[in-house]
Amino acid sequence: MGSILVIGGGIAGLTVAYELSKQGHLVTILEAKQRLGGRIHTLVDNSFSRPVELGAEFVHGDLPHTLSLLKKAGIPYHKINDTMFRLEKGKWKKQEEFTDDWGELMKQMKNLRQDMTLSDFLDKYFASGKYESLRTSVKDFAGGFDLADVKTASVKSLFKEWTNEMDNQYRIDGGYKSLVEYLATQSSNSGCVIETDCCVQKIDWQQNRVVVTDQRGRVFESDKVVIAVPLSVLQADEYNENFIAFAPSISTHQEAARNIGFGNVIKLLIEFDNNFWNDQVKNAGFFLTNEAIPTWWTLSPENNNLLTGWVGAEKTKLLKLKSDEEILGIALQSLSNAFNISADNLQSNLKAYAVANWSKENYINGGYSFNIVASADAKKVLQQPIADTLFFAGEALFEGTPGGTVEAAIASARHTVGQVLQVIK
Repeated sequence: MGSILVIGGGIAGLTVAYELSKQGHLVTILEAKQRLGGRIHTLVDNSFSRPVELGAEFVHGDLPHTLSLLKKAGIPYHKINDTMFRLEKGKWKKQEEFTDDWGELMKQMKNLRQDMTLSDFLDKYFASGKYESLRTSVKDFAGGFDLADVKTASVKSLFKEWTNEMDNQYRIDGGYKSLVEYLATQSSNSGCVIETDCCVQKIDWQQNRVVVTDQRGRVFESDKVVIAVPLSVLQADEYNENFIAFAPSISTHQEAARNIGFGNVIKLLIEFDNNFWNDQVKNAGFFLTNEAIPTWWTLSPENNNLLTGWVGAEKTKLLKLKSDEEILGIALQSLSNAFNISADNLQSNLKAYAVANWSKENYINGGYSFNIVASADAKKVLQQPIADTLFFAGEALFEGTPGGTVEAAIASARHTVGQVLQVIK
């Protein structure tokens, strides 16, 4: 059986290890952080009444790879309440349609022949004053949901994403950590070796021989290697602490990685002594506002006192260098403005909070990928192995919908496993 090194212990790397090790291959995972999961990070802290998700949280639809794996692992999940309410002129209104002129926007996006950036598209087709509200809503949605930079984001890609029916959405009982633990345990039981706190710095390779060196000078050897790191690591240059040196160079693949977008996100988990929002809006799933922390969601239909705040892309720029305490203060003021409750009152009813500022997270430095105009060609490059020895996997390589998700990472990993199995001895 062949030996395989997997660089990265996020959901893509764990899926690769799980699939290959159960078939008898010698697999070793090298993970830079001291925990597995990557952008999945379920926090279990006694200050909260339940586990909370600092990273991935939802299953965005009836997704075949994620749900089949959850069912195989016996991990329960439940449908969420995704009813949205938007704050308009001081009143909460149920959002039936995303925004006025949405149908016209979709028609124009569908008819677009030559791809362009979202910013250029709005300037060309929706520049008049009557579309001011539409432009603002579209930019906020692209930045908040897709973490997309409107100056570079692909219109064709966003159209594909936004017209894809997500059907039901789910939350995993106990959090995504259950899936991480299942994959890690099953892989270990099949002989997989898992090394954490193992930051890879150099990969020397030739066909069917790989030598990997980590930050402590430890050396690992194998026949093949699967690179399953966040996109930001592949995008890093030699002056970045996340940089992995390849010898010989793989500059074509690294350049391709730089032609895929990678957005930032800050996520806040705040638990209160009471769910004050229920006094104003019954059975709300999501709250949409124009505050500094614009998007909030509940655990509905479960009755709980936890609110999750979300700010993505451009809007993180004013927050990402602030301390957790400062971000909490801004969050409480955002809620104060939205619900007309004093910030002091909210502070006095605060039970627990956590801030996940993913742009500052070592070895990750961002949320998830989005497509720019050049991304379609870039993904085709990254999906190609190098000399049947270096393989790549991760949510950023996935070409379908929904992108930037756990589903995308699992689907990419399984595709890569198929490539490895075709050539391994």
